[in-house]
Amino acid sequence: LTVTTYYDCSSVTVKSLNPDGNGATVNPTDNGDGTLTQTITCPADTESARFVLMPTSNSAASITCSKSTGKYTPAFLARCKETRPFTSGYGKQLMGLSTFPIKPCSATDPTATGEWSPEKMKEKLNSMADTVCGFRHKVPCLKNGQCTLDTDKSGCSYDHENEQLIMEYYVNLNTPVWTFTEKDSLVKKEDGVIKFWECSESYTKRRRREAMENGLDFESFEVVEKRSANETFAGDSESATQQSSHYVAATTVGVCAVVMVTALLTVLFVRLRRKQSQDIEAVELTNN
Repeated sequence: LTVTTYYDCSSVTVKSLNPDGNGATVNPTDNGDGTLTQTITCPADTESARFVLMPTSNSAASITCSKSTGKYTPAFLARCKETRPFTSGYGKQLMGLSTFPIKPCSATDPTATGEWSPEKMKEKLNSMADTVCGFRHKVPCLKNGQCTLDTDKSGCSYDHENEQLIMEYYVNLNTPVWTFTEKDSLVKKEDGVIKFWECSESYTKRRRREAMENGLDFESFEVVEKRSANETFAGDSESATQQSSHYVAATTVGVCAVVMVTALLTVLFVRLRRKQSQDIEAVELTNN
């Protein structure tokens, strides 16, 4: 006499990798042979959330309990991964101003006054009316009206340790996007410098031409684009770092000046040596 014992699969605990409360449903199916199958269904996508089933080596959309073992195979129901859209973005630009006499946007340097003060610099950068200055000229979604600038967060600061002007912008997208590629196309800063000099609008009593007349010509700085390997830096925001770092280095005007002075001194030295030689020869001829 052979006695075979079978398990009651309806009493076996169903294990799942899916978190509770995300709207997924689990439905059992009695296969009529003592086995029982459990199937998970992810919630329907909405405007604010999307769901994707993520099976693994020990989880699946459907698992079946064997009456012989009293265990489910695979061991777990798979997880429904929830994805939220990007609703905002961030970016920044760094300008190396170590050789520049004024430290724009500095909170402590005495040269950061008037149009270079933190308050006036923030006003320039956040302007939506200035035809020259401001974030709106280099941020795609601000140019095409697909986002709004968060003026409370956006602005600038000055890093005295590294002698860099830091300009940061934050935007709120009018329509949420779901991929990093979509977000980059809207938020990532375009090539070039975010201008804050020679602005079209008046921010102080100082005339626009005075900056050039006093040697405050930011156009003399060379733009150097420096990006990470995956083209991310715009921005280091809600879910992943997406930034694009931009540095502005000083030109070689000072170096050229040194080279010119050195050349002039060299010519003068050669001429003096020649004159000494001629004088010596003249003395020798006289003595003879």
